[in-house]
Amino acid sequence: MRYIKFLFLLVLLVFSVMFFTQNNDTLSQGLSLVLDIPSVVTLHSVLLPFGVLLSFAFVAGALLTLLYFAVDKFRTMSTMREYRTRMSSLEQELNSLRNMPITEEQSYSEVKEEENA
Repeated sequence: MRYIKFLFLLVLLVFSVMFFTQNNDTLSQGLSLVLDIPSVVTLHSVLLPFGVLLSFAFVAGALLTLLYFAVDKFRTMSTMREYRTRMSSLEQELNSLRNMPITEEQSYSEVKEEENA
């Protein structure tokens, strides 16, 4: 699985380098973002190359994905810790039941005969 991840990241890197080199003219054009809230305010960003904005979007997506998986991993670790403590208590209970002496109980027919006598 480790090699598949590495191969996937390598292919992604190669394609991203090819994309940036083949589209250098388009990616170097300036772009200004505008946020227009009617009757309140209009915000304009600094003129940035399109490639930089695309890179920021990629990094922001990667960080959000990393955050999501980190939270999921912590939840999983918490659940595993809970299961381990439960398993430990069940193992202790099983060991105590194994060490209990076996007593021979009377069968139902013997108890019935004693009641009739």
